[in-house]
Amino acid sequence: MRTFEIVELSVVAVAVFLPVVVGMRLKRGWMALALIAAFVLQGIVEGFRWQLIPLHAGAVGLAIGDLIWDERRVRGVRRFRRAVLGIPGVLSLLLLPVALPIPELPTPTGAFEVGTTTFVIDDPDRIEVYGLPEPDPDAETQPTIDEVEEEEDPGEPRRIVVQAWYPADVDGGLAPALWNPDLDVVGPALARRFGFPGFVLDHVDEVRSSSFPGAQPLDGRLPVVLYSHGWAGFRTLALNQLESIASHGYLVLAADHAHGSIASRFPDTGEVVYLDERALPDEETTDPDDYQDATEELVETFADDLILILDQLELGEEGELAAIADTADLERIGLFGHSTGGGAAARVCLVDERCDAVAGLDAWVEPIPDRFVARELQIPSMFIRSDEWRELPNDRRLRGMSERSPAISYWIGLEGAGHYDFVLTPALSPYAETLGLKGPIPLERVVPILDDYLNGFFDRYLIGVGGAVLDEVPPPEVEVERFE
Repeated sequence: MRTFEIVELSVVAVAVFLPVVVGMRLKRGWMALALIAAFVLQGIVEGFRWQLIPLHAGAVGLAIGDLIWDERRVRGVRRFRRAVLGIPGVLSLLLLPVALPIPELPTPTGAFEVGTTTFVIDDPDRIEVYGLPEPDPDAETQPTIDEVEEEEDPGEPRRIVVQAWYPADVDGGLAPALWNPDLDVVGPALARRFGFPGFVLDHVDEVRSSSFPGAQPLDGRLPVVLYSHGWAGFRTLALNQLESIASHGYLVLAADHAHGSIASRFPDTGEVVYLDERALPDEETTDPDDYQDATEELVETFADDLILILDQLELGEEGELAAIADTADLERIGLFGHSTGGGAAARVCLVDERCDAVAGLDAWVEPIPDRFVARELQIPSMFIRSDEWRELPNDRRLRGMSERSPAISYWIGLEGAGHYDFVLTPALSPYAETLGLKGPIPLERVVPILDDYLNGFFDRYLIGVGGAVLDEVPPPEVEVERFE
């Protein structure tokens, strides 16, 4: 809980229990004044969040009671009843603020302060195949994706929002960026996906990051790392990893994969696009061939988004990333991603020679066609897997890619981790494990472990120094194999 939330709760507790201790209320109006003052100060200084409704109602109710109740003495049964009922009553006011606190994001571990900026990139060579109108249920046949692409004017070019993080000279007057400036649309969509009412994550809207929009990039060329989120994720869902890598001296870029992200707002037009559930149909109710086609199309789309970013960086001042393109060292490029994004990163690095190192967190590689897997990863790789995803068919396919690679590959298992432990979902609540949003390993352990291995891996294979963690005895939660 925040400072003034604690103050308000403390005043409520005093209002409830002081008469139990001394057997008498204060002079009429004094406690009401303290309760209303605490209520107002909390709202002015820290702002409203819906989890505080019971606390605010308790404060206002006690204030009204203090003003209208004539009898100041509290004796006998009334005193006992107040003590017995007051304890669970006050504790109940804690439930929502404690279960859904204001998240505190991990801070970057590197030596540099971090700037950030956001772009919109259009791809005139690809027509958007997702987010199309629902098919006509009365039509005898429905057009296939190939038929849509072959139409003379089938739709709009694909567009994506891309955010960059980089070492920066931060002016003292700059304010840190929001965790995600689109959380007013992302939050409700994410809450509903987890089965909660849309307002449940409203309190996350004002969570601040450790990066500063508009900060001046430091001089010099920087190695480049691209990140790809998973299905129904968003570009800052693993913000701690992106900021940490940038703080160690990298240019980091991440996209909202339009219609594969839970929601995304285009800053140039204000348009909001949401997850297209048809892009990844239910495996249980879909024909196996159709499901395989859909998953291949999805991972290919994510991968083509990553390639588009690389292409735009190569265009330099002529491209849509001109503001940061001249800081990119295109001879040192790494990719990593989570789940679908991890599969997309691997797919790119199987076919694009610009990729120098690749890492995946529960990388979903089953949708990568055999003809690409057969090319083998020719670059250093690192795959970290949660307990949930180990021993799955996907894990066996991924291990085969690691074992066959002629370059070094690190095969890492993180004991106690769930699939969402590789992003910031567990930061939303200390009860995330109970809600099925994380594994039993504490968030405080996952964050430094992933920081160490991701930074160490990219330091060694993009910069050529560091990476001692890759050779050291791993932490007790970590199992490491090396394939060379």
